[in-house]
Amino acid sequence: MYRFTFLLFLFAFSFSVTAQTDTTTTEEEEFDFSDFEPAAPPSKSFCNNKVLGQTPTTLIGVSYNFQGPQDFTAGNPSDNIDGADLSETNNIQNTQEFGIAGNFPIVSRNNILVNLNVVYTEQHYSFTDESSAHPFIQSLQNNPLRSANTLATVFKPLNDKRFLLGQAGVSFNGDFSFGNFNQDFNTLRFSAALMYGFKPSDSKMYAFGIARTYLGGSLNYLPIFYYYHTFKNDKWGTELLLPSRGFLRYRFNSTSLAGVGFNVVGNTFRMNNFSEMPGAMIPGNPEAYSQASEIELRRSEIRVGAKYMRSISGFFWLIAEAGYRINYSYDIDNNGDFLRLLGSDDPYYIENDLGNPLYFTVGISYVSP
Repeated sequence: MYRFTFLLFLFAFSFSVTAQTDTTTTEEEEFDFSDFEPAAPPSKSFCNNKVLGQTPTTLIGVSYNFQGPQDFTAGNPSDNIDGADLSETNNIQNTQEFGIAGNFPIVSRNNILVNLNVVYTEQHYSFTDESSAHPFIQSLQNNPLRSANTLATVFKPLNDKRFLLGQAGVSFNGDFSFGNFNQDFNTLRFSAALMYGFKPSDSKMYAFGIARTYLGGSLNYLPIFYYYHTFKNDKWGTELLLPSRGFLRYRFNSTSLAGVGFNVVGNTFRMNNFSEMPGAMIPGNPEAYSQASEIELRRSEIRVGAKYMRSISGFFWLIAEAGYRINYSYDIDNNGDFLRLLGSDDPYYIENDLGNPLYFTVGISYVSP
């Protein structure tokens, strides 16, 4: 009996000691995490298309632009065979331009963004003398310059530091009338741009590329440079898309900002009503304008000014701008669309002189969050 009790005691003691021994440090039981693979590869990160503090993007907006008095002389046609002076000085009292713009997201994912931008503008001219004999002045008096533009923008991030930015657009510009539409759709003009860019931080991005553009009034191919940068103090920043625009901004707070800059506005306009004006056949010079066909106004101007933007209610912003408009080109070509390099001294069909007035613009926009 004693022998059995002693054996039972030894068994219980040995079990207790074994239960208290730390066996997790034995070599056979250590885990090697390199033997395990993740269930899915880590998600790839992509840069976005904005920098911190940049100007809000308009989704829907309306605007009104007023330009003050300016000198204007309509020139002689190059096919004026008898040498008579057919030019006419008839100063512009003012011009008024109305515009509406929409920016619609088509695809919005972290690895690609596609936006469609639609803009319509029309500009009305008021001359000091309404009894002009010059066909160009008559055409401007009776028909506003209208422009309808559609532009698709694709932002394709390659990773969290590099991206591609592409644009393709079509515009329909002229002195056409909706009530008596007389412009062929073969006057559509196409533009495009492609850039390769870098985004080293959330406050800086830049890109280089080339564009097919009508910025100077005529078809041209230009290098372009894109640079958006918000400085370290988060108040100041610059937004450049050279050579078309540049803006130095100061952000007061999250709902208001101001700045100074420039914007180049240019396009070619089909003058459908030019040959129908009474002055197109001038008494005593029946040959004048007779060779004109596919008349187009090459208009390009630089607006230099100051801008103020402020939220007036939620995402509705008021935009006010004032400055000085500098004329670059306001001349007429015939024979439709063709390449004319910037700085080219090739003569125009009619060369005009246009002054440089003061301007102001006011608009209301619904902006993106």
